[in-house]
Amino acid sequence: MSYERSYILAVETSSRLGSVALGRGKEMMGSVRFSSMAKHGVELIPTAKRLLDEISIQPDGIDIIAISAGPGSFTGLRVGFAFVRALAQITDAKLVAVASTDVIVENLRSMLANRSEPCSISVIIDAKRGQLFAAGFEWDGSKLEKTLADCVIFPDELLETMSTPMLVLGEGLMFHRDCFAREGIEIADEKYWRGEAENVYKLAWNLIENEQFVERDKLVPNYIRLPEAEERWQEKNKL
Repeated sequence: MSYERSYILAVETSSRLGSVALGRGKEMMGSVRFSSMAKHGVELIPTAKRLLDEISIQPDGIDIIAISAGPGSFTGLRVGFAFVRALAQITDAKLVAVASTDVIVENLRSMLANRSEPCSISVIIDAKRGQLFAAGFEWDGSKLEKTLADCVIFPDELLETMSTPMLVLGEGLMFHRDCFAREGIEIADEKYWRGEAENVYKLAWNLIENEQFVERDKLVPNYIRLPEAEERWQEKNKL
């Protein structure tokens, strides 16, 4: 089946600043970032509506919805997934989930195209308790490969796992930058740190072409671990 004429909505709420993108088939027609940080619950619906209105598409015209699935902001992911599941129920749109760490590292694609030297790349997101949500990649000078699956890890453990030279990016640097201030490690410019709906759209297209859709009742965020409040509640109630 061809999806070249399918209207696709991409949603990114795993980062502190959310965004949405819309297009048809491989062609992305527009994207909009939220106007403020950490306001996903307030901004997601009106931002998506504004983008749909700009491109003159009604919600029931959406054929596929792609979402940045985590790890990332617990609250942001909950907001995004609630929106996507509700919209899919109304529109019967197909669903695609993309790893948020893949979405973030995609920011480097054009920069890496001009970099022939191999290096490792770490995407880091703050996981609190002194830990990171992280993923590792290797750039061999021509292609990018994910070599460390999404995980919870301490900064020192990540440094032991990944080789140098290493490029580090992600909003976890807001809290853990000092841990990576050492020889052989390059900190990416802050403009590369957060996920973008445009990248969700690009990465989702390969999954769409291969019909790697997720059923609505099986679409869940990749938290990696429960939020701290839920862990305390479970411990208290011996679950």
